[in-house]
Amino acid sequence: MGNTMTNTLLRVATVALSVAASAYTGFSQAKLALTEREIDLGKIYNGQIVKAAIPLKNTGSSGLKVIRISTSCGCTTVRQPEGEIPPGRTDLLEVEFNSAGFRGRATKYVFIETNDPGNQYVSVTLSAEIVEELAPVGNSSLVWFSDVPVGATAQQTYVLKNISGRRLTIRGIRSPNKDIRASYDRKVLAPQDTVSLTFTVQPAKPGYVMETVYVETDSKNQSSVPVRVSLVGVSRQ
Repeated sequence: MGNTMTNTLLRVATVALSVAASAYTGFSQAKLALTEREIDLGKIYNGQIVKAAIPLKNTGSSGLKVIRISTSCGCTTVRQPEGEIPPGRTDLLEVEFNSAGFRGRATKYVFIETNDPGNQYVSVTLSAEIVEELAPVGNSSLVWFSDVPVGATAQQTYVLKNISGRRLTIRGIRSPNKDIRASYDRKVLAPQDTVSLTFTVQPAKPGYVMETVYVETDSKNQSSVPVRVSLVGVSRQ
């Protein structure tokens, strides 16, 4: 009877250990720990590109996989980690924010999807205070031409004001698109002076165009002032 009891206890212990091992295996999972949910990029000048890093730590017992990353704006790009993050390890999401065209307080979001079953979808907030030295008169950072026939030319004037508190010198205008040209009426700007920019567009083909043209200055803070120019090239009737 003693042997029978011993064998029974051994069988019960074996079953219990097997159940515990199965339970442990079943609960083996990745676990995302975010140390930063909000990142303040500070004060940046309109046109600057700034970078940040979002630490992703795996505090679980199996590999953490980043399934998908998306952002609330095309101005924000993210480098996704390659492969899984092993248990106990940390990897960084490299974030890049392009401030061109933004003014004042800007808030953007990074959305992260992982294989953490308890925290599959998370978001991180990026914020910045966008300042400038040449500010648009009329508070608009976009020059909108609407429809322009292919081969025809159209012009608009855009005015910037020197709010830097010191003298600025314009060195030129850089346009990435040969269909968009620009000139300016003065080179040296005292504080509170304005400069008139004349934009001339001549679309070579039909379609929507959105380009950023840069006013180059001698400023150490904001050497390139972005101005967005948009139009729709339409076929002649």
